[in-house]
Amino acid sequence: MPYWRLSSFYFFYFGLLGCISPYWGLFLNSQGMSVLQIAQLVALFGITRIVAPVVWGALADRTGKSLRLLRLGAGLCGLSFFSIFWAEGFWQLAIIVVLYGFFWAAVLPQFEVITLNYLKGQMGLYSKIRLWGSVGFIVMVWGLGFVFDVIPVSTLPVFMLLLIAAIFLTSFTVSEPKTQSHHEEGHGLLKIFFKPQVIAFFVACFLMQVSHGAYYTFFSLFLDEQGYSRSEIGFLWAVGVIAEVLIFMLMARISNILSMKNILLLSLFVAALRWYLTGHWVDSFILLLVLQIGHAATFGSMHAVSMHYVYHFFKGAHQGKGQSLYSGLAYGAGSAVGAYYAGILWDQYNAVFMFEMSGFAALIGLLVAFLFIKRS
Repeated sequence: MPYWRLSSFYFFYFGLLGCISPYWGLFLNSQGMSVLQIAQLVALFGITRIVAPVVWGALADRTGKSLRLLRLGAGLCGLSFFSIFWAEGFWQLAIIVVLYGFFWAAVLPQFEVITLNYLKGQMGLYSKIRLWGSVGFIVMVWGLGFVFDVIPVSTLPVFMLLLIAAIFLTSFTVSEPKTQSHHEEGHGLLKIFFKPQVIAFFVACFLMQVSHGAYYTFFSLFLDEQGYSRSEIGFLWAVGVIAEVLIFMLMARISNILSMKNILLLSLFVAALRWYLTGHWVDSFILLLVLQIGHAATFGSMHAVSMHYVYHFFKGAHQGKGQSLYSGLAYGAGSAVGAYYAGILWDQYNAVFMFEMSGFAALIGLLVAFLFIKRS
């Protein structure tokens, strides 16, 4: 099992996310974009990820060449994003976001299939590999916080391109594993998708990502307007992901104590509480540190449990499409809706109300999961 080769991919991939999540909004703001324009650009990226993962997943399942498609997507992602150095105005940025999002969508779902097939679905081993993605995120988010206290945040695309290149090169260090065969392989995709608990699972994941819209899009800008330095902002993001790393390390033990459903419910509850308190206690750096630890649940345990459900819902030939549906409906549609409405709520009301509504979205997801997902 190529532990370090798989881990290095996650390190670079989520290192790239460590550039985007905290600093993309600040970068767009430095390019003269308003709060609504930032929300629209982030939502546009999410919309692209609704359709694109399904297209790439269907191609992967049809051809059986997940790794080849991953490499193609990573290469074209870098080429399309390179044009950002010449982009001017909202519409040119929008075109780049769409192209980048379409090709980026080919990367993670296919690599998740490759990893899970290497591991034969062992979630304990998956968490130990996936935690290196969190380490990559921490390195970039914390390191760039200090960097952007010295140089302009407008240099962000340089760091992003270097990481895209690293992702592309790392993909050549692994080979295409054989897809595992399962007894449900012959079941139609729609028959699987329309099972009540599968729909409930996707609704819960969608609402969890909706609740993260304000955080991923505007948390850094919110803190920046409250007078926090870039290094303090980077540190707060890093604390959240350090907590995420710890939960990945402990996930195998936790899953022996709590059922998958209970972990899912707990994750959604912590999200609701975290967003409400973030909006109301932004002046307290200490409380923000405590709330950032909640990222262990709102992302860490949520993601690990989601991988468990996707792997067991979508068997054999449907694995690629299952991962793509998860990516598209949760991280695509959920992120798009969350980012767009977060921008509207901040623009029409205020940032506090925006975070309150984020918490409300997580509560609805909690109710849906409680009522309709079976205990595994």
